[in-house]
Amino acid sequence: MPVHRQKYSYLILGGGSIGVALARELAKSSKELLIVDSDPARVEALREQDYEAIEGDIGSQATLKGLPLKGAECVFILSYSHAANMKALEYVKSLSPPPLIMARALDVLTIDELYRAGADVVLHPPTIVAEEALGELQKMELRGAAWQLMSYLKSLDPSQRMAIIVHDNPDSDAFASALCLKTMAESLGKSADILYYGIIGHHETRAFVNLLDIPLVHITDGVPKEYGVIALVDCNTPGKNNSLPPDTHVNIVIDHHQLPEGVELDAEFVDIRPDVGATSTMMARYLQELDFEVSSTLATALLYGIRTDTGEFKRNTSATDLNAAAYLYGFVDQDLLAQIETPSMSPEAMDVLGVAIRNKKIEGSYLISNVGFIHDRDTLPQAADYLLKLEGISTVLVFGIIDDRIVISARSKDIRVNIGDVVQKAFGDIGSAGGHHKTAAAQIPLGLFSGVKDRAILLKLAEEAVTRRFLSAVGIEGEVEAR
Repeated sequence: MPVHRQKYSYLILGGGSIGVALARELAKSSKELLIVDSDPARVEALREQDYEAIEGDIGSQATLKGLPLKGAECVFILSYSHAANMKALEYVKSLSPPPLIMARALDVLTIDELYRAGADVVLHPPTIVAEEALGELQKMELRGAAWQLMSYLKSLDPSQRMAIIVHDNPDSDAFASALCLKTMAESLGKSADILYYGIIGHHETRAFVNLLDIPLVHITDGVPKEYGVIALVDCNTPGKNNSLPPDTHVNIVIDHHQLPEGVELDAEFVDIRPDVGATSTMMARYLQELDFEVSSTLATALLYGIRTDTGEFKRNTSATDLNAAAYLYGFVDQDLLAQIETPSMSPEAMDVLGVAIRNKKIEGSYLISNVGFIHDRDTLPQAADYLLKLEGISTVLVFGIIDDRIVISARSKDIRVNIGDVVQKAFGDIGSAGGHHKTAAAQIPLGLFSGVKDRAILLKLAEEAVTRRFLSAVGIEGEVEAR
């Protein structure tokens, strides 16, 4: 089987049990990976599982020279042969520049030998689980990203003002992450402002901004010309979940949402990590790796951002999120945090929840609800979270209309369903959509529907379109019924 790409993010040299476990975890990040193994039966089995795999002896110079190693982020050397692992390590280390190298030690006697030969991380014992290798990889990636970001910020002309742009109708995670980037830039003598489109709808987010005294600039049409550098935080593509013109050149992208399929970014700094639960986690780890002096205000903002985006560590939560929260906890202003947190629900959120319950339609374990015309998009995830608690329901989609667009919030606790992929498949071609395994959101311009003046007809048309596309994406024919 020929190698389909010129470049792979990860190469796994050795497709045994450790290599397969590692590939399974790496596949969740949606980065390109290639597995190389000398056993043709194992290679065929890997291909049947939809992995890109080729047959080759990694102890052979001819095989190593034929591998697409250029531009790889990390090479895992995991074969059962120490001699082959050493030859592969020496070859990969000779590349300029060499990628990060993790090598497997077959026994304690070979650990030092692998380190002396240039391995960045040696994995031992052979029974090591894939998560440990990924943990080491993530630490090193974050360390490199943190220093790369600071290096780029240092290179900026002091006269270039930076616009830090978050997604439309932003939440606490977006604002906390933007505040962190602003703080990092200003520590180097650079000027930066936090810009946002839309409204700050959620009452907790408004309290968050006010109590932390976060300076914000509201914009409605493009980026003011005085900004020579643009950073996207908690979103990753101009025009997707933000009102930037799609052709805008962005210099910095920091986000924990999956990049839309087929989109390529040419920003000077890009760090996208769908395997963490919050962008605030990434920012906190930057500070940790840089040994940055963290104020109590910034720590409080980032911790709250992590907690809200992970639903108090109950959804899309990784070990990295927990480690970042533990790091921040010692710097947090507990009194300030207590003022921000409140279990109350706004009157509109209560009304939307009531409508969502009344309008719910159920097919098996799927629930869809049209809440009509709303003003605050943050009421949708609150309603979706509540409806997911209903007995027998594993997946929920709640949608409504705000101004000239349909807004959607989805939740799932079904381990067989990646709701982020489902929402992208259902609505990605007609709007901006995406998310994670358990949470997702979308926005769809009304388009042709915007000419419909009768609100009842508009709601019915929107409901038919959203329901049909969602059911098709999850493989259900027909229509759901009200219950």
